Amino acid sequence: MTARTAVTFFCFAVIKTVDDHCGLWLPGNVFHLFFQNNTAYHDIHHQLQGTKYNYSQPFFPIWDILLGTHMPYRLVKRPEGGFEARLVKD
Repeated sequence: MTARTAVTFFCFAVIKTVDDHCGLWLPGNVFHLFFQNNTAYHDIHHQLQGTKYNYSQPFFPIWDILLGTHMPYRLVKRPEGGFEARLVKD
């Protein structure tokens, strides 16, 4: 990997990580269009019931599925505005 490629990759990874940790589901967010592991995916990881799930940040959620650490979720619209990530009950 060249130095330019490494800088580009790590800058992209940092921006994606900041977006995942911001806790905001922003409309038109490009990361939410291209990546399955987004802000909501990471919020589940930080919830009390989800601390042992959804580890694969920032790029490869297939590892969570293969290793059994994937926790499905759904987005619920809150009455006061915005969305909340909730665990899907089996």
